[in-house]
Amino acid sequence: MNDNALFFAIIIIVVFLIWFFTKSAAAKNSQDQRSTHVVDEKERGGQERSDLEIELDELLQKIRTTAPDFILRARLDFEREYNTQNGDGMFGQEMSPLVCFGYRVGKSNGRIDTERKIILEYAVAADYDKSLPFLPADYRNEWGRPFSVTRFNRIYQHLNNMADLRSGRRNFEVAVSHWRADATWLHKTQLPRVKKFRSISF
Repeated sequence: MNDNALFFAIIIIVVFLIWFFTKSAAAKNSQDQRSTHVVDEKERGGQERSDLEIELDELLQKIRTTAPDFILRARLDFEREYNTQNGDGMFGQEMSPLVCFGYRVGKSNGRIDTERKIILEYAVAADYDKSLPFLPADYRNEWGRPFSVTRFNRIYQHLNNMADLRSGRRNFEVAVSHWRADATWLHKTQLPRVKKFRSISF
């Protein structure tokens, strides 16, 4: 009887050990699968981010390298004037990186629509540290990074502020219409890009 009891006890212990190790192995396997799934998700997320960064780099490269000569000439002219005056009187209401790149509105000296739009797109994409190094660093930083929300908002608000300041004043009708039209165009064409690249930290 004792031998039978001992035999059954050994069988129960063996069955319990088999059950325990099987359960542990299954739990470990499940945990490994979850970990692998998390790693896969992270890798996929990293790949998407990398693709987005590559797309942004290509867009920036395209806009910057195809900038027309009139933007580069305007920038050089502005830098010369800025250095001649040591920056004095260069930071009035109308001052902005747009002016540095040759942006002008109005009936007599204003640029045509296509040129203004090219300048606006360039102003959104430009690296101000490299293209406008002569301006104070604090001022450049206020305008944010390329295709950032800060950059877009500063340019968009600047256009609207200029239109609001001159609205209703005689001989500014064309200039105001240019600022308003350009702000609308900027919002329509550049804001989607800003939103698209928003997840990339600048």
